[in-house]
Amino acid sequence: MEQFTIIPRQAIMDRILSRIESNQLLFVVGVRRSGKSCIAAALEQQLTEKYGDSTHVVRINFERINSGLITQDMLLDMLREQCNAKENSIILLDEVTHVVKWEQAINKICQDANWKLVLFSSNRRIISHDLDKVKEGKYDVVSMLPLSLNEFIKFQCFREITPPETPVCQKQYARFDAQPFSTEDVYKYYIKYGGLPVLKPEYMENELAWVVNDGSYAAAVTHDILEIGSRPGESVVTDPALLRSVITIMAKSIGDNISASWIGKQTQHYLGRVTPSKTIESYLRAILNAHLFYVCDRFDIKIDRPLKTLAKYYIVDAGLHNYVTGIQAEDECRLLENKVFFEFIRRGYDVFNGKLGSEEVDLIAGKDNERVYVQVMGEDDGEKEKKLIDTLRRIRNHYPKIIIEYGGKPGKTRDGIIILNAMEFLMGASWND
Repeated sequence: MEQFTIIPRQAIMDRILSRIESNQLLFVVGVRRSGKSCIAAALEQQLTEKYGDSTHVVRINFERINSGLITQDMLLDMLREQCNAKENSIILLDEVTHVVKWEQAINKICQDANWKLVLFSSNRRIISHDLDKVKEGKYDVVSMLPLSLNEFIKFQCFREITPPETPVCQKQYARFDAQPFSTEDVYKYYIKYGGLPVLKPEYMENELAWVVNDGSYAAAVTHDILEIGSRPGESVVTDPALLRSVITIMAKSIGDNISASWIGKQTQHYLGRVTPSKTIESYLRAILNAHLFYVCDRFDIKIDRPLKTLAKYYIVDAGLHNYVTGIQAEDECRLLENKVFFEFIRRGYDVFNGKLGSEEVDLIAGKDNERVYVQVMGEDDGEKEKKLIDTLRRIRNHYPKIIIEYGGKPGKTRDGIIILNAMEFLMGASWND
């Protein structure tokens, strides 16, 4: 059997470990092939080493067994065999929604205060309102995203050949040969092939990469949208051609504010018919539940509150975007904004897109009492930068305002608007550094 080298993703591991301490029920959710099962295996090992014999650590992957035949009672019996109910236990369940009446089983497990549960799933529907802990609001969620740029460098075997203190934009990397790569060179691979961990280093060429992305796309669409959409009580998603059209329209519209009715009108181009808004809304829910896209709702800066009309949708991985739409030079700025959005999500921010009268602010990121207004731009002649700065100047509050620019030279304007190089931001830099 082929052996895979698992490279630790310690940042996500640390986030999960810290949440386990304070929550009896924790969900780890993310698109298929983002590495959840590998994280579950690594988590089992770390928890076992941390607690030793004082805590039972049990992991079951329901996609590796014939889980469709398992009932809630069988699941409870399996766990009782492996756990001593009188002692502490941490139970890691991967894709438990395959189990018949799984919600009832989880409710019974949570009745024992000595047991903690971590549920891994590729579909957000696992955060079910049939779960008692969800009804009570006593749970937490960790989003499992594809690789960050830093992680991509490690996973794809780029090794740094410049001193550690070298500025990000001047760093050089080598891979399988002596050819040097700059940080921007690596980034171009990143937005071309994507950051799914399943993409091994030797697959990073057009033909092999598209085969991998085809499999990843098909897995998400088949298992997490079409199969679930055909079940009683779920959003009805039964038309593969319509689903593909909606995903394509969304992928081509990254960075634009769009609505279900607008998407429905665009299907005329792909299917020869306009699709009703209610049908599109059902497909959007299924797509978001499968983590293929994340929604970025609109926020009116003047009245300081979210809006219910229009939204941006960002695709979870650039490789999937390119598989669906093809690679086009004009998408580079859209994909940069897409990466910036997910970098904020990765850092724990809630992200909106801003409306300032008739003008737009690409992103508003906030957590706790912190907020930052963000404009994203690719390489430009300076005219666009001036326009973006003018928009930020019209926001009359004390929160930071930044432009994240591809190839930008870090600095500040006279009135305190921060210019941040996009590569530095994606590699971990903050506007507070």
